[in-house]
Amino acid sequence: MSSLFGNLNNTNKSDYGGLFGQKPAAPAATGGGLFGSLGTSTATSQPATTGTTSGGLFGQSLGGGLGGLGLGGSTQPQQPSTTGGGLFGGLGAATSQPAGGSVFGGLGTSTQQANATNMFGGMNAGSTSQPQQSSGLGASSTGPLQQSQPAGQNNAYFDAILERSRKRAHAEAISEDLPQLQLGLGDLRQRIKRLGPSKNDRADGRAHYLLAASGVDPGAIVRDLNAFTPAPARTDRPQAPEVQDTDVESYLANLQTQTTLSMISDGLSRSVRDFDAFLEDNVTMEWDAQRKRIYQHFGIRPKESALSGATGSFAATANDSQGGFGRSRRTKAAALAGSRAGGIGGGSGSGFGGFGESGFGKSSMQKSIIGAAGPIGTGHQPLFADVEKQLEATGVNAAAPHDRFQREKQNKYAEKVQLLNLARLEREPFPISKQFSDVVQASGDQHGPDLIKAYRSLISIVGEDPEAKSFSENRTARERQFAEAYNSDSQSSPASQELRKQILRGGARCLENLAFEKMEDMITKNPRDANLGGVPNVINKVKAYVRVMAVKKSLGQDNDDLQMLGDDYVWALIYYLLRTGHVAEADLYVAQNSVVFRAIDRNFSTYLHAYAEDPNRKLGDDLQVRINAEYNQRLRIAPENSIDPYRMACYKLIGRCDLRSRTLDGVNQDIEDFAWNQLVLARETNKVDSMASEVYDLTQAQQTIREIGNRYFSPAAAGGANIGSSFGAFVFLQISLGMFEEAVSFLYKYSYVDGVHLAIALDFYGLLRVSDPTNGNQDLLSRTTTNLPQISFARMVGLYTRDFRAANVSAAVDYLVLFCLNKDLRGQAGANYTMTCHESLRELALESREFALLLGDMRSDGQRINGLIEDRVRLIGLQDAVEFMRTITLQAASVADDNGRTTDAVLLYHLATEYDSVITTINRALSEAIATPLGQEPTKLQPLKARSVADQQNIQGTESSLTSIDDPFILSEKMSRIYTGQMYRSKIKIQNQEACVALQTMYQAKNMVENGRWTDALDLMKSLDILPLASRGDPSIIRSCATKFSSLPQPVAHNVPNLLMWSIMCCKNQRLILQNSQFGGNEGTRQAMIAEFKQTNMDLTTYTSQLRYRFPAHIHEALARAQSE
Repeated sequence: MSSLFGNLNNTNKSDYGGLFGQKPAAPAATGGGLFGSLGTSTATSQPATTGTTSGGLFGQSLGGGLGGLGLGGSTQPQQPSTTGGGLFGGLGAATSQPAGGSVFGGLGTSTQQANATNMFGGMNAGSTSQPQQSSGLGASSTGPLQQSQPAGQNNAYFDAILERSRKRAHAEAISEDLPQLQLGLGDLRQRIKRLGPSKNDRADGRAHYLLAASGVDPGAIVRDLNAFTPAPARTDRPQAPEVQDTDVESYLANLQTQTTLSMISDGLSRSVRDFDAFLEDNVTMEWDAQRKRIYQHFGIRPKESALSGATGSFAATANDSQGGFGRSRRTKAAALAGSRAGGIGGGSGSGFGGFGESGFGKSSMQKSIIGAAGPIGTGHQPLFADVEKQLEATGVNAAAPHDRFQREKQNKYAEKVQLLNLARLEREPFPISKQFSDVVQASGDQHGPDLIKAYRSLISIVGEDPEAKSFSENRTARERQFAEAYNSDSQSSPASQELRKQILRGGARCLENLAFEKMEDMITKNPRDANLGGVPNVINKVKAYVRVMAVKKSLGQDNDDLQMLGDDYVWALIYYLLRTGHVAEADLYVAQNSVVFRAIDRNFSTYLHAYAEDPNRKLGDDLQVRINAEYNQRLRIAPENSIDPYRMACYKLIGRCDLRSRTLDGVNQDIEDFAWNQLVLARETNKVDSMASEVYDLTQAQQTIREIGNRYFSPAAAGGANIGSSFGAFVFLQISLGMFEEAVSFLYKYSYVDGVHLAIALDFYGLLRVSDPTNGNQDLLSRTTTNLPQISFARMVGLYTRDFRAANVSAAVDYLVLFCLNKDLRGQAGANYTMTCHESLRELALESREFALLLGDMRSDGQRINGLIEDRVRLIGLQDAVEFMRTITLQAASVADDNGRTTDAVLLYHLATEYDSVITTINRALSEAIATPLGQEPTKLQPLKARSVADQQNIQGTESSLTSIDDPFILSEKMSRIYTGQMYRSKIKIQNQEACVALQTMYQAKNMVENGRWTDALDLMKSLDILPLASRGDPSIIRSCATKFSSLPQPVAHNVPNLLMWSIMCCKNQRLILQNSQFGGNEGTRQAMIAEFKQTNMDLTTYTSQLRYRFPAHIHEALARAQSE
């Protein structure tokens, strides 16, 4: 096998001399080195007659890689030679000719034949006629070597030597002190030749010049190569000889061994693959997301604008799917949304996990539904992948400061949502759009006026009446009134068509009212130009407005081409009457001036009267044909600037003429006027019965507004700044044309607070298409299977509560209850929204610890007080409210108990009617307090969070709540007094009741020991009947107490060692008092008491000896000291 760098100096000359030598004519053997046999030599049995080609780095065209650096090569026949098998092949090997084919032009050549030793000292790299396996560090060959020279001279002699060498390979090992000789015949021949005189061939100096001209210093390179220190050759472990199978048992044993080894090998390789896959999937670094979080933390705005699809500072390669520590295989948007929403909790996975478990058991959600509560004042971050992408593409910074005004607006919104739920509980109408618009108006935001218009448009569409007091009046819209028609699968159903007609009428009516208000405001500001006078009716006001517009030269380019009737511009007057929605007044005005109109336009009065009388604003077929023909004729044959533009506008609006062009030429209009044109011209008709030129419905009008938004209202569009538009104006247009989901998504990017509440108002009436909360979608706006937009309502509202639920948990409950607005959806989506609501309420209760407020409290007699969740049970779609409250309370109690919040756990177990768990929890807390060493303050309990003052005023009899208890003994006494009734005791195990009493006695005894009341403490401990304190040496009593130890409850048994120490302490101190008393009264009684205390110590010693290894060593030491004293 060739060396790593080939053979740097060969024993023959290359057939192509120099760096740019020509390609040889005859084929040759290829070299296998990394740089392509830099001056290779053949190892064949016959002299080579052709040059050697190279498969090196630079191919054959450059003269065999780097091997032809000599400027002049010879084409003489080569002499037989050998190749080295080391790392650098035959580096420094001698040649019989000037080494022009070497990298360094024959530097360091000293012998005539090629050096068979490798670079690092291996001496048996002799060439063979077959490839030889050798390592990069010059491994020595252990197998028998074959001759590289052809047989013919002294064959018998060499065969004998070869046979002896083979026998020596299998003979006994030679002493380690003696060197082993394992050289082939070729190696021996080369070493013998090296012992003879050698002549120094003059190196070809042309290579030096070429390298020097290229900036290469050959001398420095030689010194660097000589700096390599020879490394000892690695000795390969000889392979074990293959065992021959002589019988079936051996064959089966070997087969079993091989099978086991192969299984182990497969397992190791599979483990390696699994580990690599784990690193690929989990140990990845989202460099762009991390950098963005750092920028947001320090408030740094990157200089370069983040464009869509741009890579970060750690740019990925062409293949973005690489793992490891490069760019993650997951997309940036999905990873970003996943990190923020999970922390929201967590980590990977899709938005909401599937509901794998039913009922009210452990949460089956894989990720948090409501996210982790964030600190107030940190600002809001985008939590949806599509919102993040759009903000990056447009360069909009959504992380606005969370200032005081923002918090005030959130508080006002929260109050309105609470009133909404109270009205739902009372089954009373609630004008949600009017209430939310009042909050927007009070906030004073820049986009506030446009957002108020959007709410007014929604009011006009749904028919909301803020003055309605009851649904019996049938004056206002009901909750979820339009949900079935809006979410219908068939868009051609009568209900869906009627809803689209209502959207067209409502949006147009809102725009008409706004236009009339604008007229009145203009008249008020310009009273002299308006010259209203007379009765201020609609017609006179519109006349005054037209006069103001004429004075300001705003009616058209030139007022001279406008037709007049008296002092009024007649067609402009009629147009603005239509623009403000006063069609009846326009018909009345034409009728009053019928004589004049016969002269001006004899057919127009007929068209207008039919238009005003029809409720759907539709002309008959014959009138439709006539008005289209007249419009097209005037448009085609009339001279330019000879027709009043307002006259053509009236014709287009009344007759829906030329729908291909839906603009009014010659009439000054703003964006609201343009939207009104689309709503008036759009009409929901039967497409089968209508001509193609007459079809223009709501869907096409929405597409037109969508194109306008992309052109003028996109932050990246230049037109947006030119017309002074804001994002609120586009939201208003979207609501007016029924683009509700897109309006929510667009508004959420700029003002997430207003976007969430707009979605709530729309969902309340059923005008919002929502996505399934369990589909794992990370986008705010997604598409259904029929390509209809839908909003991730549950995730949007749930994550919105992060901002305030730590400070206002009751408001968070009201927001989460709104999930069940969508419980009426068809299929599994409605059930999933109900389950999502229940899961979020459970998570909120566990996170906030406001158990008394959310889940309920208790009075002094143990009676339950309902919490906020239980008061809203009817709104969350529960079939079994009692079971839900009990389950959620048990889950909260378990979590509180695991976290060491004893007071919370006691209250929750009590509310869940798990009275035995209450006593068990109290016993555990008492046991921990008793186990505290004497003289140390026991750990206080964490009191329950108190209700707010308003809640306590609304609920009477809450003076016995557990909000002020931090002592486990007081807590146990309080709950024991409550549980004196048979109703409670029947649900508590007798063992736990007795343990509670025993622990209370032990707690009192500990206090007496700390206060030095030795005899009282001993009397209490005797009453426990746990230790043989009153046995007086009776072994049966001691044995009975020792036997009873194994049946003691765990909290009691845990404190028996403490009880022993207190008993020893009391006996010792009381005995010392008796011994030191000078006036003891009856001496016999005193001595008897001293002897009794000594006997008690002996009994305790006997007791502990029967319970070997049950007590710590210091107990036995204390007893021994007491006996010795």
